[in-house]
Amino acid sequence: MLKLKRISAKQEIRSAVLQERYYKGSSPKTHDYIALSNDAEAGLLIYEDWGTPVGFIFEIFVVSDFRKRGIGNWILSQAEVVAAELGNTRIRLDARTLDPEQMSHNDLATWYQSKGYVWNNSKVGTLEKAL
Repeated sequence: MLKLKRISAKQEIRSAVLQERYYKGSSPKTHDYIALSNDAEAGLLIYEDWGTPVGFIFEIFVVSDFRKRGIGNWILSQAEVVAAELGNTRIRLDARTLDPEQMSHNDLATWYQSKGYVWNNSKVGTLEKAL
């Protein structure tokens, strides 16, 4: 069973990998969540609230032991729920991989496109989806 838990401090995270990702990405403008799979820390969502109408997925990260199980898909869907709850009608992200040995930037962009994201012409590498 997957669930998303809001976090507000690095100390709430047990995984050193997720603590590091949180530390690098969290800011006063972000909404930060840990993804739990049967209470095990499986991933991280850092969502930046730009105010309506656009929000930004700063980071989706899945712990290597939990990859290829659909958790990234689920976290992305939860990011869209967070965006809608904040009143955002569009969501943006930069398609950049954090693990180039596992997936290229291009492969990641293709994955996002399969989820309905399209290239945003205002910035190279940025994808966007209307909610």
